[in-house]
Amino acid sequence: MNAQTSDTAASDQLKKIKDMADAQTATANAQMAAANAQKAQAEAEVAALKAKIGEIPASGYTGATELGAGAGSAEAVLLSAIAVNDIAKKFAERMKKDIPIVGTQKVTKIILTASTTVPDFQALMVFSTQYASLQIAIAAARKEAEITHATDTGVKLESVAAIGLGLAAINNILAFAKTDFKYVGFDVTATDSMLLNATARHLKAENATVEIPSLYLPDAMAISNPGLKMTSQVLDWSKEAKRNIKLFEAAQARLEKQSADAPSNQELKDKLQKVKDSLAIWKAVSDAIDAWVKQVTTADDKGMVPLATIIRQSAIKQKLDGGASLVIIQLHKLVGTGYTKKNLWSSLGANPFFMAGGAVASYVAFDGPNGAVLSSMFLPVHGGYHSVSEIEEVVNNANK
Repeated sequence: MNAQTSDTAASDQLKKIKDMADAQTATANAQMAAANAQKAQAEAEVAALKAKIGEIPASGYTGATELGAGAGSAEAVLLSAIAVNDIAKKFAERMKKDIPIVGTQKVTKIILTASTTVPDFQALMVFSTQYASLQIAIAAARKEAEITHATDTGVKLESVAAIGLGLAAINNILAFAKTDFKYVGFDVTATDSMLLNATARHLKAENATVEIPSLYLPDAMAISNPGLKMTSQVLDWSKEAKRNIKLFEAAQARLEKQSADAPSNQELKDKLQKVKDSLAIWKAVSDAIDAWVKQVTTADDKGMVPLATIIRQSAIKQKLDGGASLVIIQLHKLVGTGYTKKNLWSSLGANPFFMAGGAVASYVAFDGPNGAVLSSMFLPVHGGYHSVSEIEEVVNNANK
């Protein structure tokens, strides 16, 4: 092929390309002309409509969803409550596996408490120490201050019944009973109560014996309560001390009169000194008891009487020593969130608002007698997202 023939072929190819481009341009121009014609026709029709009915104002509705402050909070709480119930059920199932609740030779009582109401037994430990000190003081007084020192003088010993503590002292001692059943002073939040009550329900379904001392503890006032027994014993010691004080005061008065009549009688002087020493011992014991009574019956700035705490802790400790398990439950967090979505369906009226609720909780169970950890669990639960239009059904079905 010569050069002239090659140039001719290239020229023909370029001409074909130009012709195709010209044809596409013509087609596009024709389409644009048609569109402009349609637009002109539509504008003419709108102008004619406006001429007949006037200007049509905008409606102000765009189909958008706006969330005000607090929107969805109620739904979040309800969904979170479902999560709490799920957690409680799983807690009970795990405890049944780890703690001898039923079906074994040992059936354990469960003492449920929130992390904010765990008894530290500090008040009970102090009380026990003070009780032991008073017990030693009474024993020493009985040994060192023998009643014969006074009765040898001819003074009669009054009966215990004749020595009263006085109405004011008795009222102070019994003040704890006036506070014991008031459900105040226990920092249990609404969320803690939710989990405590739900767990108690599921444990009960497992045939476990469950108690929640922070809400109700009748054994605090039972006659078998060691704290009450020790308190009663201290009251008896107080009566004994006051009876002996009266005895030695009367003996001292008689010996002082006899010594005044016989100043050279050394035997009387020796007896008088023994009586004085014994009187001082019993007064010291009585003062110590009175100081203790004031200490444990004086309400603090929250209106709580220490003796009430002591008696309550004593009742719980007695249960734990008897084999009960202490289960401490904590609801760390209730969470809720929501989101909106925008699509074709939401523009057609479908509810675009979705909510989710969840909870995070844990528990640890201890063996009452030795404090060993029997079981524990940390559990987060997500309740899933639901349209707000579905939440009523979701919540109500969860209660069935």
